[in-house]
Amino acid sequence: MTIRTIAAVAGGALWLAGCAMPYNEPPAGAKTATVDFIRPLSSTNATILTFDEAKSCGGPRTALKPNDATRPIRVLAGVPTTLGASFFRTAGTMTYRCGVTATFVPQPGKQYKMTASYPANAHVCRAGVAESDDGKSWHALNVRYRAYHINPAWGTGSCPDLTDADVAFLRDKTRSEDGSTTLSDLSDLLTPQ
Repeated sequence: MTIRTIAAVAGGALWLAGCAMPYNEPPAGAKTATVDFIRPLSSTNATILTFDEAKSCGGPRTALKPNDATRPIRVLAGVPTTLGASFFRTAGTMTYRCGVTATFVPQPGKQYKMTASYPANAHVCRAGVAESDDGKSWHALNVRYRAYHINPAWGTGSCPDLTDADVAFLRDKTRSEDGSTTLSDLSDLLTPQ
């Protein structure tokens, strides 16, 4: 391994782990859901992120660093939530970065799992989110996936804003406690008129 490769790997790991603030779970008593992360079994390094601002991936927070043991985290339920996976890998003297986010509205008491991967022969990374009532039977849900563009020179990242169509897509499947579809749950994401 050359000094340049070692520096690139160390710099990538520091960037992924050091730029975002640590994630703090919601306080006891808040309505929450749990999310378990399924990491790839390859040597690709992945940092799992949460975002303070779901619409444009603002305020990234590190939920799991590449070397952390995988564990479920609690997220607020009933509000738009954006989770991300930020990857880096090296090939020779080159360092490749890839990021992907998933935005959805977790429901109280439900369980979620997010899978993310960046295969060695791929040019894109992928993510998927599934929902369960009991942790045994899993099904798909309305999720908006977006690329998370990483700028290693600035140590920042961004994703395209959710559009009004994205918000409508998420809102159509957002349920109130009585089970009816609500139209105001995501009003904070709508473009001001």
